[in-house]
Amino acid sequence: MPLGRKKSNPYRLAILGILTAIILIQNFVPFLGNIPIPPLNPTIIHITVIVATLTLGTKDGMIIGAVWGITRMVRAYTVPATPLDWWLWTNPIIALLPRILIGLMTGWSYQFFKKFWPDKEKISMSVSAVIGSFTNTVLVLFFIYIFYGDRYAQAIEVDLSNLAGVLLVIVGTSGVAEAVVAAVVAPLITTPLKKIKH
Repeated sequence: MPLGRKKSNPYRLAILGILTAIILIQNFVPFLGNIPIPPLNPTIIHITVIVATLTLGTKDGMIIGAVWGITRMVRAYTVPATPLDWWLWTNPIIALLPRILIGLMTGWSYQFFKKFWPDKEKISMSVSAVIGSFTNTVLVLFFIYIFYGDRYAQAIEVDLSNLAGVLLVIVGTSGVAEAVVAAVVAPLITTPLKKIKH
């Protein structure tokens, strides 16, 4: 069934409910959604958004991404993980927009690669998961640089002229690690979920 085609309501609502609950748990239970490496705390929550997209479709993936973004903002106001949360994750452009675009980019790329690899669905899932993961990492760091470059450079004690290089290192380390984990884990979770539907 094509990624964008509407699924049966009971199945769709059940999966949406389960994934929403997982997003909430990952955000508020320590160590279930983030790897505690300050100052940014690399995330594994993006995998839940990617799984939602691959299982239910682009629109539902964007919904789960929005749930993550809103929850992240609420957490920043109520139980901030670091002092940076107050001004990083309360900005909807940083906290919300990249999360929604995970679903969009994962869904578009999955549809694209399925045309070229119609018999290699797991590879299509893995490559799409990598694209979705990097969408989140790159956009979050880009928006941090644009909106809070000076303050963020001061917070991590680097010169502003070196900040871009530092952020690129983050993309090349934690960003790559997040993408690799997503490429491996997302197909493993998505495949049985699709089988349950059929």
